Amino acid sequence: MDYTFALRGDGQAPTQIVGPAEQRRALAAVLATLKPEALALPEPLLKMIPPRPPEYERGREHFKIRTGPAFDALVPAEAAAQNTLQFLFNPERAARLVEFHARNGENPGLEEIIDAVLAATWKSPHGSGYPAEIARTVDRVALYDLMTLSASEHASDQVRAIAALKLEELREWLAASQSAAKDAEERAHLFAAMSQIVQFQKDPKQVSVAPPAEPPDGPPIGTDDDGDGWG
Repeated sequence: MDYTFALRGDGQAPTQIVGPAEQRRALAAVLATLKPEALALPEPLLKMIPPRPPEYERGREHFKIRTGPAFDALVPAEAAAQNTLQFLFNPERAARLVEFHARNGENPGLEEIIDAVLAATWKSPHGSGYPAEIARTVDRVALYDLMTLSASEHASDQVRAIAALKLEELREWLAASQSAAKDAEERAHLFAAMSQIVQFQKDPKQVSVAPPAEPPDGPPIGTDDDGDGWG
């Protein structure tokens, strides 16, 4: 939505819903940032990142890795995906999608947005190797944010209802896709997600899923506690 804080008589349009075609063009551009080829770090770069010496602890200007002492090549992709998906699944944005679609059926609704996200993540071919692990990482971020939206106290009833329906549809797709998975890693990925959804549907509060990684803090740079400048 475009809007301005217009004053009476100044000739400005206070609000205007962005055109449907432009909304879909923007969505396609955003979803392209979730592709493994957009998130993968080049192998020569990864080989240049050494472990931090034991006496140099990681601070707020570093990614929180899970592969210590080696650099975690998946965490930057996870953080970047979360930076995109948390805004696509924002409760207020989701409510606007529901309302604006109701006012004009040409506008994309929340169902269309969720379907597009799942098509670009879970239902997209994953390939193999490092790109496949990035794809699975992005999948888990999408699932986390969809479950969060479904249970959000800040979301409208209809938003939560649509998110819950899409979770059930995803569970059904996961169940049907397990037998066709090409390798053990993919089968495990599908099984774990399906199990999480089933548990979430029984009791959202009992699902223990770690939040996606966040990017390191931004400016001011160079004020970390250790003050050594070690990357």
